[in-house]
Amino acid sequence: MFTAEFETFAAVSSQSSRRSSVTSLSDKDYQDADELALKECIEIIDANVEEKKWWRDGDYKIIDENRLPLILVEDVSYEEFEKKCERANASKFWEYRDGTVVIIELPNRDHESAHGEFTEQFLSAFANLPRGDKVKCVGSTTCSATSECRIRGNSKQSDASFVPKLLPNPAQNPCDTEGNPWPTIIVEVANSQSLASIIQKTTQFWLAPNRVEDVIVLKLWKWNSIWDQNGTPLRRLTCYKFCYKRSPQNARGNHLPIQTIEFGTIDKRSQPYNGCSAPGTCTLNISSRCIYRGCPRQPITNNVVIDLYNIQQEIFDNM
Repeated sequence: MFTAEFETFAAVSSQSSRRSSVTSLSDKDYQDADELALKECIEIIDANVEEKKWWRDGDYKIIDENRLPLILVEDVSYEEFEKKCERANASKFWEYRDGTVVIIELPNRDHESAHGEFTEQFLSAFANLPRGDKVKCVGSTTCSATSECRIRGNSKQSDASFVPKLLPNPAQNPCDTEGNPWPTIIVEVANSQSLASIIQKTTQFWLAPNRVEDVIVLKLWKWNSIWDQNGTPLRRLTCYKFCYKRSPQNARGNHLPIQTIEFGTIDKRSQPYNGCSAPGTCTLNISSRCIYRGCPRQPITNNVVIDLYNIQQEIFDNM
């Protein structure tokens, strides 16, 4: 029924436009233009229907990453959003913005392997400490300032979050309604998510006062399926380190990275990059003072060193 009505409307509209036109286009030109316009309109309608299907079925993994960020559905309660996230295992990839659910990232193996390797290296630095002095990974736990913020959608999840066991709990400035302290170190991986989107999340949410101390952003730029003569993938990978205390701020008050590290095999200009070609050649240092910020004592004094070459290799293994 819908198709017939739509075709009738299109025909009438086409005839009307021909009658009112003063140009010398042929009937075939009009027909081609009409068909293209009709096809475009149907594609838009079909896209909207399909997006609702993604929300209903939870099968969002086949979406073209070039469409991100993509509005999935509107007029949704936060409670419904939480339930759907749990069923679809999408908490790190969807955001809730005042009733609107937005897909910001797509799950894939290189995304997961990047923060997985980071987490393994980071936690190994505390392996020999007494249990009470260790730092725990709380994964992609939801953080928000108050319950009201959760209702409005002002809550976020990272790919990996780290909290010292020494932090007071309940915290003076909790990250949730249960009184848990904010993580001191956050890792965000952006694969299909744009750099602008992940930086906005970092500077405007995680690095707000009384929240996170350090944010590590790993940007995995799009790979064009190109290898060098040795079979090594030619892909740009970039690490951005932000620190609440040390990062300079621009005129708008947004924090700037204190360190930017290329750790792929090509640079921004797609030229070969050899700065991260072996273990130990490309490392990231995280201060123990930042890790244990707000704790009654600092069990370690050395920086935690992350070897970005190992993260690079883990990403390549999973591409």
